[in-house]
Amino acid sequence: MCGLCVWVGLSFSDAVCDSSLMRFNVYVDGSWLFKQCGPEKLLANRMEFPTQSFRLDFQKLLGLLGKELSERIGDKDKIDGPGDLFFYTALFVMPDEVDPEWPDISVIRRGVEARERFISEAKQAGFQDSGIFHVPLRRWMVDKLNERRYQEKMVDTSLVARLVERTINAPDTIHVVVSGDLDMLPGIKTVVPDYSRRVVLLTTHPDQYDRSEAQSSFRLSQFDFEIEPIYIERHVGEIVRGTYPYRCSNKTCGCVFVRERKIPKASNPVCKPCHDRRGAS
Repeated sequence: MCGLCVWVGLSFSDAVCDSSLMRFNVYVDGSWLFKQCGPEKLLANRMEFPTQSFRLDFQKLLGLLGKELSERIGDKDKIDGPGDLFFYTALFVMPDEVDPEWPDISVIRRGVEARERFISEAKQAGFQDSGIFHVPLRRWMVDKLNERRYQEKMVDTSLVARLVERTINAPDTIHVVVSGDLDMLPGIKTVVPDYSRRVVLLTTHPDQYDRSEAQSSFRLSQFDFEIEPIYIERHVGEIVRGTYPYRCSNKTCGCVFVRERKIPKASNPVCKPCHDRRGAS
């Protein structure tokens, strides 16, 4: 029985498993994904409390990829589950002693701690940490970070280099790139043979109702992928950490929320803000 059948809850009698199995490698731009999970960012804004960070479940994310790839490819080929998992990001190494001439770096320190937890959760799900770049924090970086002008350079190039290597060495594997930084796509298009058939994007849709959430470029339409991109914001309830995810039944809300106890079937699921407003009316 293939790994996908386990993910989507099929019994052996329901599943038609044959020897034509395909695996998929995953290449995560961790800096981009971490940003999407931040408070009041794309994923958090679809939750019950947008001011809190979105709690991504990496195992559920892999399950989503398997399910979506299976639906897109159809019955001709079967997805057997994830292969190699790569996670790329940069992590600041905080100084042991801070020069008194420096500005306050407490916000940067909290961001580093949050990113460390994010990396740890990815590693627990099986992602390799060879793409984690440890960058000593320098004085000039602090100014750029405070002005939101700091840009990581090594993450994109390393991800594309690994993708190119694996597409050459694993010609029968699907390669999923998790990123909204589409500047890397021209390089993929130039170097990767049959990129349109073998590379799949998990990204955000470039046409967001809220323009401030448009994290992906409209240049996405210039790349003729045979397998349609997977848009992460459409699957918030499938990848959030927690036992029982629900969508608020208030038609003017529709946010996703998680409960550790199952809501009785006789009750409509309602998020806490809507519940409180209803009680106050």
